[in-house]
Amino acid sequence: MGTRIMIVDDSLHSRLILRDLLMSHGFSVVGEASNGGQAIELYEQINPDLVMVDARMPDMDGVCAIREILHRNPEALTIVCAGSGEKTSVVEAMSAGAVDFCAKPYVPRRVVSTLRRALAGVASQH
Repeated sequence: MGTRIMIVDDSLHSRLILRDLLMSHGFSVVGEASNGGQAIELYEQINPDLVMVDARMPDMDGVCAIREILHRNPEALTIVCAGSGEKTSVVEAMSAGAVDFCAKPYVPRRVVSTLRRALAGVASQH
């Protein structure tokens, strides 16, 4: 079983694209949430290795979700996903504790290298 990843995005289409991309590269998608509140609940239930969070969502945006997940588990690994017009959200998410970001639309090799870099960073700290 590969690295256990949770996907948080209000767009079902984006979640499906990301799930297929991750699974085709040996990662396990262990949970999906469509908003920040769901993400926090699901995170607590499944404790994934890494969470990929969309920057912009209704109800609770990605920055708030990342902040709350890290408040509950300071060791949590989060990556923010954002389009080119969302630079402010990326900066805020990184300041909140996200370890990296993935640009949308997703480019498979970039997503995979971002995940490997994030996971390697954790491995080198232990």
